[in-house]
Amino acid sequence: MSWLHAMLTEEGSTRSSGLLRILLALVLWTRWGTEVAFFFDQSPARLALGACFYLATTAMLLGVYSRASTAASGLIAMVMVHGFGPAGVEPWTHHHTAYLALATLLAALAPVGHSYSWDKWRAGDALPERAPLWGLRMVALHVSVVYFWTAWDKCFAAFLSGERLEMAFHQLYLGSDPAPAGFGTLMLVGAVLTVLVEYLLVVALWVRRWQWWAMPLGLLMHAAFFTLLPVGTFTATVFACYLAFLDADAVHRILDRVGGRPLDAQVPPG
Repeated sequence: MSWLHAMLTEEGSTRSSGLLRILLALVLWTRWGTEVAFFFDQSPARLALGACFYLATTAMLLGVYSRASTAASGLIAMVMVHGFGPAGVEPWTHHHTAYLALATLLAALAPVGHSYSWDKWRAGDALPERAPLWGLRMVALHVSVVYFWTAWDKCFAAFLSGERLEMAFHQLYLGSDPAPAGFGTLMLVGAVLTVLVEYLLVVALWVRRWQWWAMPLGLLMHAAFFTLLPVGTFTATVFACYLAFLDADAVHRILDRVGGRPLDAQVPPG
């Protein structure tokens, strides 16, 4: 169990956590911002929901009481998915929105306020950009769990044969027109590759020496999903959560180099 002890006691730069907080807040606005705006629905429940949503997510974005506001944003999103969704707002029950809500809730376990936040600006050196990272690893574990179960759910004949993809592409692109030659074979290859890549990423994203090819592969797959299929904000959520797999100190050093700043003394040179 030494690996578990190492994960729970690991410390590192909090820049990745701060960026994750900001990106998830923006994804929350993108997914729900219009639908909870005050002009959209003036019922008392929806007006109260909109007020709570914008208060929590704005504080999350700015890093005001960062962990509390991130947790509040995640809890509000969970209420939207599991409360308002079943009560009649059916699109909110989609597994893509459920993933965003839980990712936000898990992000509150990470040191999201130590960098790029009002909390950091107010506390100064009293809030160092170095902290335990186990919460960030929970976000990464969530990504792996999603990959595993989405791949598992696709392991049935209708998907692996390419039939489900054919149906989706006919609905979105071809309508009742006949498919071009080789279309069935292409859908078969696409279905099998999707399942194989998802299973592969469950493990590969955790291995540092494999990340140079595993991350681009995952990004390419999700970019394909986003441009070809109606997946909404799912791609953006996964892209943000990939930060949780990266070496936090390496991210810190890269950001310093990009910004033309000397390396932070708190982060050991790599």
